[in-house]
Amino acid sequence: MKYNNSEVLELIALTPKGEERAKLLQNEKFRNCVLSSGANVTIYTGDIDHSSNSVTQSLKNVYVGLIQRKNKHGRFDGLGALGGLAERTNIDTFNILSVDEKLELVSVKDDVVLIDNTPVIINDIDKIRKNNVLREMKEELANLGIYDKQINPNDLELIPMPQVKDDNYMINIWDGTGECYAITPYCHIYHDKLGLIDAVVQNGIEQAGGEVSEYKKIPIIDALGAYGKIGDTDCLEDGRDATKDYRYPHEYLASWALASKLLNDDNKMVELSKAVQHNTDHLVSFESLAKAMSLKIEDIANIINVKPETIAKMDRCMKNIHNAKSNPSICIKNEFTGR
Repeated sequence: MKYNNSEVLELIALTPKGEERAKLLQNEKFRNCVLSSGANVTIYTGDIDHSSNSVTQSLKNVYVGLIQRKNKHGRFDGLGALGGLAERTNIDTFNILSVDEKLELVSVKDDVVLIDNTPVIINDIDKIRKNNVLREMKEELANLGIYDKQINPNDLELIPMPQVKDDNYMINIWDGTGECYAITPYCHIYHDKLGLIDAVVQNGIEQAGGEVSEYKKIPIIDALGAYGKIGDTDCLEDGRDATKDYRYPHEYLASWALASKLLNDDNKMVELSKAVQHNTDHLVSFESLAKAMSLKIEDIANIINVKPETIAKMDRCMKNIHNAKSNPSICIKNEFTGR
């Protein structure tokens, strides 16, 4: 059966939110009719200290830059990386534009670029995702009063997440009016060696506007614990704390992938998971994260670039530590002896 965009949107709009919409989007041909992309970048600063045997000490100088988001109603909307949805072009509309009108779309639409000084539409997702990041970064930094900071697109490092989808808005929130897309997100990391994070933090304290409430420089160990905290008043759709938790789970996973890249050792990742849980009151759980993203725990392991048995071990350690902190009478089992 063939589908077109308007038919798919109409059917989704008529389908109850939640599980029934999710079932519709499991059909890839169906989903592709309403598919777009998004891109983000986790900027980090500092280097790992290879001389230290302690995981926490080796990462003590590594920080990530995260924005505190606000929604259109001015309420807190979670932490996150710089980024957002791609701006795409309708090819039929593009074809009837004048050359000058097409030129105006360059740097405004992520899929319109100059080739031999001629504006054309591209389908190269690698170019689109980079254009997406640079445009969103420019817009969000402008909300913080920063207009002169740029990064080299070739320094963006993609974190492969082939199974990840960001269809939450279409499944659980969209009311059937206006544009809406199923989203495949592209997460990047970028090593800031020029003081960008510090400049944004310093300048952005009084300048925040738009969807950006604040730009924060956060120790990586704190960022790795920023998912799973239940909120009191400012809450995301699933009840998590909109002032402390990442808005999007794939952006949260990008920080774990960054930690894995820096440590490059499965045993150290297990030790890191222990340190993160000791530093966090709520349970940090990859099993729960996988369930929320409709992924297998093995998918999470691939994204973070550790072995499946390592991610399972990390989860067990964090659960044991959390249980012991919640009930001090419980002894934490030794992960290797089981005693």
